[in-house]
Amino acid sequence: MSEQSSAGSSLYRIEHLGKNNWIPWKTKVQAILGDKGLEGYIDGTKVIPARGQSPVQADRLTAIAKWEDKDRKARTMIVLLVSDTQMVHLTGANTAKEMWDQLKLIKESRGQQGIYTWRHKLY
Repeated sequence: MSEQSSAGSSLYRIEHLGKNNWIPWKTKVQAILGDKGLEGYIDGTKVIPARGQSPVQADRLTAIAKWEDKDRKARTMIVLLVSDTQMVHLTGANTAKEMWDQLKLIKESRGQQGIYTWRHKLY
C-alpha cells in the first residue's frame, strides 16, 4: 500500500516523495501549490520584501510577515508530502524555494551523471 497525504485537504491525495517518483510528485505538488497560490514561493517569483532602512515601516513589516506566513505554508506542504527516507534532502533549507531547489538538485540528474543514471535505469 502506498503512503498518501491529504495535504491539508481531502481534495488532494498524492503519494509521498520516494526514491523513484520525483517527476509525478513534482507535477502534483506544483499543481497543489499553484491552486493554493503558493507556487511562487518555490519557483522564486515571490521573494521576501526588503526590510529597508531602520526603523522598518509598519506596512513593510506587514508585507514581510505575510510573505513569511505563506512561505511557511508552502514549506509545511512540502514536508508533509516527503517520505521519511527522503527528508534528509531538506536538511538546512530555510525557505520553500531552498527546499525545492535541494530536491531538484538531488532528483534531477544533469550532465554526464544524468546520462549515466538514465542508462543504468534503462539497462
